[in-house]
Amino acid sequence: MTNIKLQLPKTLRNIKLRDFQKYSNIIESNPDADRDFLEIKIMEIFCGLKYKDISSLPVGIFDDATSWMMSMFENKTPLVNRFNMIGSDGVEVEFGFIPNLDKITMGEYIDLNNYFGSDTDLHKAMAVLYRPIHPSYKDKDSYRIGSYEGTSTHSDIMKDMPLDIALGARVFFLRLGTKLSSLTMSYLQSQIQEETILSEEEKKDLIANMNGIKNYTLLQAEKHLESMRLL
Repeated sequence: MTNIKLQLPKTLRNIKLRDFQKYSNIIESNPDADRDFLEIKIMEIFCGLKYKDISSLPVGIFDDATSWMMSMFENKTPLVNRFNMIGSDGVEVEFGFIPNLDKITMGEYIDLNNYFGSDTDLHKAMAVLYRPIHPSYKDKDSYRIGSYEGTSTHSDIMKDMPLDIALGARVFFLRLGTKLSSLTMSYLQSQIQEETILSEEEKKDLIANMNGIKNYTLLQAEKHLESMRLL
């Protein structure tokens, strides 16, 4: 019998976001898959085992390993404000969460709601929420990040971010989303009503679209809870 080296991740910090996305895509692509199929995929993706090696594992070890993996996803994932990761140029970069969500721009808000719609785009959502910290404007308790210019620069890097940080940021934003959307929409709606260039019909259309975004945030929160239940 061939000796199989089984290495289980100790925590979600040891799992990359890209692996979570890969597994999530398998769940979405196989809605009728049974438990055995999904547990085998867990071992393949998160432990790096091939199917022939998994099939050679004693049942007891397989069950213990998959139970351990499942239990990790039940742990709470608090928000992490700052973390370090190697950038596209090979240099270590410190990323910071948006310091003031109450000052989030409409562009950031719309992109976040779009990217949170699918785990496939979760790395793009992280590139909105986390951006490089200015070396000249940081200390132990505060920092500044660059202005938002889209996700193209850092989204691919975010695929390698620790999973616990990504899930913690998603939970935090979606829980805050209903409050944030109410505050943001109320402010923007008041600004629209004061706008003299727009016609009354155009104002109504804009406000209707904003209400749609608010409802969409609630939907994404429900979808997150459902995806974690499936895991």
